[in-house]
Amino acid sequence: MLLQALYGIDSDRQLCEEVGYNLAYRWFCKLSFRDRVPDHSSMTRIRNRLGEKIYEIIFQKIVEQCKVAGLVKGEQIMVDGSVIRANASIYSMVERDKSDIDNRNDDDAPPPQSGAPIYSKDGLSNNDFLQRNIEGKKISNKTHISAVDPDSGLSGKAFEAKSLAYKTHTSIDASSRVIIDCHVTSGAVGEPKMLKSRVDAIEQNLNIKIGEIIADRGYGSADNLNFLEERGIRSNIPLWSGRTGETFFKHVESGFNINEDTTEVHCPAGHKMKFSSYEEHENRIVFMLPRAVCKICPRFEVCLNAREQKDRGKRFAIPMHHQLIKIVYDKSKESIFKTKMWQRMWKMEGIFAEGKNNHGLRRARYRGRAKVQIQVYTISTVQNLKRLATAINDGFTTFTSNLAKKYLWVIETSFFAVIHRKNMEILV
Repeated sequence: MLLQALYGIDSDRQLCEEVGYNLAYRWFCKLSFRDRVPDHSSMTRIRNRLGEKIYEIIFQKIVEQCKVAGLVKGEQIMVDGSVIRANASIYSMVERDKSDIDNRNDDDAPPPQSGAPIYSKDGLSNNDFLQRNIEGKKISNKTHISAVDPDSGLSGKAFEAKSLAYKTHTSIDASSRVIIDCHVTSGAVGEPKMLKSRVDAIEQNLNIKIGEIIADRGYGSADNLNFLEERGIRSNIPLWSGRTGETFFKHVESGFNINEDTTEVHCPAGHKMKFSSYEEHENRIVFMLPRAVCKICPRFEVCLNAREQKDRGKRFAIPMHHQLIKIVYDKSKESIFKTKMWQRMWKMEGIFAEGKNNHGLRRARYRGRAKVQIQVYTISTVQNLKRLATAINDGFTTFTSNLAKKYLWVIETSFFAVIHRKNMEILV
């Protein structure tokens, strides 16, 4: 399986065939000329018997060797997720049990697109189903499941065509690009939801204290940023949206005053606003003023937007982590912040590109989350072995170079002594 991942061999059948006639492969697998190569079905049975846990142990052992070699320090960790296309067709999806279906509809207002296929927010293009005579039906992870690979899920950006996929949530050491964690989930699981659990797993498995997390804006929720701050981990993560907290900061600049524990709010005219609600999905507290109070205020047309002037009084929302949001917003403008984001782009994305182009990470060879996890463990192990071998080779080269410099005077003295003796012989 290491050979399969190292050389990007597509299938077990092809792997067993190539091991049969490649002498280097035979030597690596400790097979003589007369030994029979295991059948591809044996590969499946052996892999299933060993199970996910054994491959996790192998992966962790190689990471430990990288740690001993000084390649894993934990000072800077980069995290990201990448989609792996599942070994299943979208036409294998069937309806879930009625009791499992969420009644919410994500397709109430699809974007208008003239002359282009209309995609469901969570599902697929109607055009994809023309050949199956089910035009007009909507499918999503909430309503449908793959009959041949139930662990996979529809994945893709909103209003674009989806496909069944898995997702690997990968973390690397920024200095060496060694993969220190690679957890596989359904393709429907978002990266932000996995950050906390993967930070815990990395620190526990490697017995290290993470110094800094570098990630893209997909991880930049206030909840994640607050979690890292509480854990004493520096963050180099942009806010999830450039508009996060924009309205709040504008209101503060215009004269709205809040106390330290965000229990009281006064508008620019000095009126005390009343607590209205806590919006859990937005993680913010909402204060309001009655319309009757605002209507007699001279700032009525300045403070209130058109809807507030017509239907209600002033509404003021305070993000729960507004102080942290302000710090991150200011930090994102610094040059060092932008430099780390640029490094993340080529280092982290380069790891995924290497895995997909060379080692078979683009598509799942097997079905079921556990088997895809085994595939990812093997590929990540191979990528780490390449970096470990490079580090050992560089270290040996440096050692021999330093050794040569140290004893250069001995070599030169011996060389000139030989030349002098030879000249003396010629003269005699």
